[in-house]
Amino acid sequence: MLLVVGPFLATVIRSLLYWDGDGAALSLQNFAALFSDPRFYQAVGNTALCGVGATIISCILGFSLAWVVSRTDMPGRRSFEILNLVPFFLSPYVGAISWIYLAAPNSGILQTFLAGTLGTSIQLPLIYSIGGVTWVLSLFYTPYVYLFVIAPMRQMDGALEDAARVHGASFWYTLRHITIPLLLPALLSSALVVFVTSAGLFDVPLAMAAPKGIRTMPTEIFSLVQYPSDLGRAASFGVVVMSVTVLLTLLQRRFLDRRRFETVTGKGYRPRPIVLRPLGRAAALGLEIVYIGSGVVLPVVALLMVSFSSIWTGQLRPATMTLRNYEYVAFGYRLTQQAILNSLYLALVGATLGVGLAVLQAYYLNRGNRKGRTIVDLILSLPLGIPGIILGLGFLILAIRTPLYSTLSIILIAYIARFFPFATRTVAAMLLAINPELEQSARASGASWLQTMRYVLVPLLLPAIIAAWLMLFVIFIRELGATILLYAQGTETISVVLVILSEHGSTYVAALAIIQLVMLLGAFLLFRATRASLVQA
Repeated sequence: MLLVVGPFLATVIRSLLYWDGDGAALSLQNFAALFSDPRFYQAVGNTALCGVGATIISCILGFSLAWVVSRTDMPGRRSFEILNLVPFFLSPYVGAISWIYLAAPNSGILQTFLAGTLGTSIQLPLIYSIGGVTWVLSLFYTPYVYLFVIAPMRQMDGALEDAARVHGASFWYTLRHITIPLLLPALLSSALVVFVTSAGLFDVPLAMAAPKGIRTMPTEIFSLVQYPSDLGRAASFGVVVMSVTVLLTLLQRRFLDRRRFETVTGKGYRPRPIVLRPLGRAAALGLEIVYIGSGVVLPVVALLMVSFSSIWTGQLRPATMTLRNYEYVAFGYRLTQQAILNSLYLALVGATLGVGLAVLQAYYLNRGNRKGRTIVDLILSLPLGIPGIILGLGFLILAIRTPLYSTLSIILIAYIARFFPFATRTVAAMLLAINPELEQSARASGASWLQTMRYVLVPLLLPAIIAAWLMLFVIFIRELGATILLYAQGTETISVVLVILSEHGSTYVAALAIIQLVMLLGAFLLFRATRASLVQA
């Protein structure tokens, strides 16, 4: 509770403190200054455009991918079920710089290919724009919608759709009036998560909007914290974002509470895959290829091409190919070496502590005293929808003038507070399926609570624990928003060094991005080897 409530209260209190010649006083001056600044409205407008656009595209893509994988006879759907999750394990910042390499106006790989190989003069849409930010956000948030939707879609009774088709409803009519309305809770939940987190994501706007002076809320908060800092106005900005997030969450719950969404009946049924026509199969396969190509294949190819070039000119030339970028990043630059060690430390220790907290928290929420569980669950859900940079701002305010300031420990605490509720949800989902009688039998046979946890619950929860640990490991390796305000000299992470290197040369950035990518994909392969399932969780 303290991990979550502390930074939020610190942000609220700091937003109400205004320093003048006589010292600090309670005042709304920070909010008045914020609302009178035209840059605030520019940032809000641009952020809203990116968030709404990314949410719409992600919901369409995520729903479509889940549908073709779970409800049709599309060839290779079991392989695509796994591949659709790969962007979840990649860094949005790395994805942004990859798409800059791909679609930069003059030196982009795709632009060079169109002009040099195909001989066309077609100009790609400007990547340094609201549209470019929206596109990259959509690619990396589609798996969130996919994960929310695919489980209830598999559980839905196919007879509901069959009844509509028997009575003459077309496919599109059934989709609009039966399938989508019944999946509305999952769609709305995923849409809210995508909107709030994508609108508050710092990584992609930093790479694709800030260089052209396009203001967004995360980059504005970051600039307010830089020297000369204005923590009061930054905190008031954070309070506005948190208020909007809480309001949207309450509106969503109120809407869902008024309707019924039963998708699983007591009658036994066996979901039947929809037989697609040849044109439908081609369209479904094409959708998968476009998404995997845009979200995984093209970015990785772009990074490899740039990382092996001594000088990047938009084309990979054999004469300029080299391994010196990797040699410099891995062995010749002390900052990157320290950043890799810091990231591994934060990921290994943070994931372990986070999962430990998650197991205890999930046990309390499902087995503990009913009194107070609702309010605890509500408070612990706050980080799920609050942007990382705002939580980082809260911990920055808390840590100033304390021994934790500018240490790895405050970054570790911020990571755990921000993301352990994700692990709690994963563990709690499996804990719900375990009958309490198993624990009661152990206690009746003389086992202590610790013995019951060690020999009964933890072994049964192991698949969820592994999935939660790997999820936190991946997130901590790639996290930037909560780190960018808290790091200091000696506590840089890989994501922070990627930002620093971007000011010196693209080839070094690409080499370090490939190293981070190898670490993330290694975690993904380990995730698959354990047969853990995010989809079921």
